[in-house]
Amino acid sequence: MDPNTGTIRIIAAFPNPGNTLRPGQYGRVRVEISVKKGALLLPQRAVTESQGSHQVAVVGSDHKVSMRAVKTGETVGAMWVIDEGLKPGEQVVVEGLQNLRERTLVTSKPAHLSAGGN
Repeated sequence: MDPNTGTIRIIAAFPNPGNTLRPGQYGRVRVEISVKKGALLLPQRAVTESQGSHQVAVVGSDHKVSMRAVKTGETVGAMWVIDEGLKPGEQVVVEGLQNLRERTLVTSKPAHLSAGGN
């Protein structure tokens, strides 16, 4: 790892039809280092950050919002992997977070998210 550039130098062999990548050019490589089966993904816009900690607004069975601390993992496109603090099936607020306070009564409706999180 080069501490000046944050890069790792590697050598790789791969097909290069049409010589798209020429000698001396650089490319970016994204490597899958692990697979998390059943990972919880949330749009980045549903996660707020304050002083290095992350939280989401969870809608309870009483339709009231509670703010909950979560531990985030890596990002996948515009989605964030949630490692701790949220269970499958729990509803979170995606839009209008700036208007929420603890115990705010909300009417939830499904968010329409694309693979990119929009």
